Amino acid sequence: MGDSKFCNRCMEKYDDSMHVCPSCGYVETDEHNPMYVPPGTILHSKYLCGVLLEYNGEGATYIGADTTTGKKVLIREYMPINLCTRVKNKAIISVNYNNLAKYKAFMAEYTELNKSLARLRSNPNIPPVLDMFAENNTTYTIFEYIEGVKMLDYLKENAGELSWEQVAKIFPPLFTTIGILHNAGIIHRAISPDTVYINDKGELKLFGFCVSAVRTANAGLEYELFKGYAAPEQYSASSSSRQGSWTDVYGVCALLYRALTGCMPVDSMSRQTHDDLHEPHMLDSRIPRHVSRVIMEGMNLNGRDRIQTITELVTKLFEQPAEDEEEELDNTSTVLLGSGIGNNTAASALHESAPQPVYQQENPQNVIHERSAPVYKKPRRDDSYSYEKVNTVDRIKVPIIVALLFLAIMMILGVIFYKLIVPPEDETTVQSSRRSSSISDNIVQSTTNSSKDKNVEMPNLVKQFYTLSKDKYKDEFVLDADFEYNNDYDNDVIFEQSVKAGEKIAQGDVIKIKVSKGKETATIPDYQGLTVEQYKNALDTAGIHDHNYQFVESKNYYGKANTIIELQVDGKVVTPNSTFNNKSGKKLTVYYASSSASVQQTTAAQATEAPTTTAAAVTTQAPQPTTQAPTDPPEPITNPPEPITNPPEPTEPPAEQQQPAENNGE
Repeated sequence: MGDSKFCNRCMEKYDDSMHVCPSCGYVETDEHNPMYVPPGTILHSKYLCGVLLEYNGEGATYIGADTTTGKKVLIREYMPINLCTRVKNKAIISVNYNNLAKYKAFMAEYTELNKSLARLRSNPNIPPVLDMFAENNTTYTIFEYIEGVKMLDYLKENAGELSWEQVAKIFPPLFTTIGILHNAGIIHRAISPDTVYINDKGELKLFGFCVSAVRTANAGLEYELFKGYAAPEQYSASSSSRQGSWTDVYGVCALLYRALTGCMPVDSMSRQTHDDLHEPHMLDSRIPRHVSRVIMEGMNLNGRDRIQTITELVTKLFEQPAEDEEEELDNTSTVLLGSGIGNNTAASALHESAPQPVYQQENPQNVIHERSAPVYKKPRRDDSYSYEKVNTVDRIKVPIIVALLFLAIMMILGVIFYKLIVPPEDETTVQSSRRSSSISDNIVQSTTNSSKDKNVEMPNLVKQFYTLSKDKYKDEFVLDADFEYNNDYDNDVIFEQSVKAGEKIAQGDVIKIKVSKGKETATIPDYQGLTVEQYKNALDTAGIHDHNYQFVESKNYYGKANTIIELQVDGKVVTPNSTFNNKSGKKLTVYYASSSASVQQTTAAQATEAPTTTAAAVTTQAPQPTTQAPTDPPEPITNPPEPITNPPEPTEPPAEQQQPAENNGE
């Protein structure tokens, strides 16, 4: 028997000579999604990456194994699919330079989230973070493998639901863990039967942590919301849709609803149009009434009216069921009231309704007499008016009214007289001046009012990306950007703001900021073996951005299609590794070989420098790059990664070496 190897699906070892795993039936030749890491890849020199388990807008999760210990692990890779792609048949991620700012910003948030989780690795209800490292132009997090099944599958195996007694036994540790996460500033936003696991010991594990943009609609990444369990505020990225601990309260209560009733809750977006979510007790009478009431309170569509914290939720779920006692007391009171015993309020209400028909049957006249006596006999004729005192206001009321009428008449006469005397053009001028004065007064008043409504706290924008901040705070204030070169900050990074962080501003205020255009000078990178898109990425990485360079297609050069041929600044040839002044206003012109360069031009150019036999040889080889270009692996890649410099294909160097160095065409 030969050496053993890991199965890429179940991570069990089997004989190296076999090609089908005897444990799970995995076939080594099975195809995989080319967008994700190829199974069998070794990461960080020790982690074997297996098959893809799941993915979303933030990244992908793979099964894996630590080759040094042989233990199974979960490998989480940061890979936002709407911002990047992957080099074919490689693990390297390729980022479009236009998405570079967002890619870095979300990766920083991803890193901070997993660092926070690493600090909570001793919590038994969260899979521990074992390692985190940067590789392949991205970041990986290694989690301990979860031995268990999703809560959704567990419920299906247990008649679809659990009793309150079972829930009260296994859920409290999960509640405690969520409270600890909130204290650490982590909001999960995806608590559901798909992210909660249960092992054979009955212990719950919480997984599925992601950056907030994945758990909020239209927040910059492809979002993933669990229908029926996502709070309504997660369906909007506006600042008015506040998210917090109450967002997770909604998810927890929706999870309890599913576990106790066996029914998935109605989606919160559908509920906003027509809320037909039934209380759990109505679906299953075995669910305690107070538990049913608390779950509904925790699923309130209005975040402000919802239970705010996990601590409050747990307190209400496990407190003495006072509602049942009150219901029993109400029933008892009703019985006692029937015999004339009970609380005074209920008794008086009953006295006003029930006894009346009884008295009317026995002696209607007495009833009429008792009602009419206090109404008609108590007041004394008109005696009250003789003692009424005349108010001082009443004494001067009539003179004031007469004076106001007189003043109104005088004003009307004054207007008529004014129109008769003042010429029409003068009147227009006066009205314009009055209107202008009125508008000016309104502006001053509006400014004064806006200064009173300073209820928005100014955040710290320094070191933040301008493109992200502009969209993030568009509902609070407007950013007026001034772009300058700055050697201390990268391109698109804010380095100064007119209002200090922490100060109060009014909503809609204009905030002046200064944004870096990158460093004043940069070193021109080498272009050997790079395609057009790859060199654009290399320029951006070097600090020469798209407003400082231009690409020009040249049909007078021969070379591999879409490869760089020559660099010029202000009409003069420059070489790689020379200094480029971004602030000079001059552009770096990059000439590249046309994909449609004719073979005849190539032959003529080669003939001037080589014997006839060499020219003939070149002519016969010239079509080769054209026929091979579409199948060349790097060619289809439009978004190359920043640090990548792909070497030329093995079959291409001979042709490129024959490229005329002094043919500067353009």
